[in-house]
Amino acid sequence: MVDVDSVLLSLQERDKWRGRLDVLTRTYEEVKVRRERVHLRLRRIKRELSRLAEYAEAVTDARRTLVATRTIHATSEPGRPPR
Repeated sequence: MVDVDSVLLSLQERDKWRGRLDVLTRTYEEVKVRRERVHLRLRRIKRELSRLAEYAEAVTDARRTLVATRTIHATSEPGRPPR
């Protein structure tokens, strides 16, 4: 003879674990989606930082070229105007 209480208890325990598994599965899917979004955002940020580094290098190079080719007429005597 089957004990009805133990069968019901087993079914309740099974349902409880199925519920926990469902919650964990949904949470895992949400984490995967969030991780993918963060990964895409990180790639965009890296791309933008790379572009900014290129711009900074171009500006620095242009500034060096400008300073190297420009002649500055100045005087070391405070009373005389520069030429």
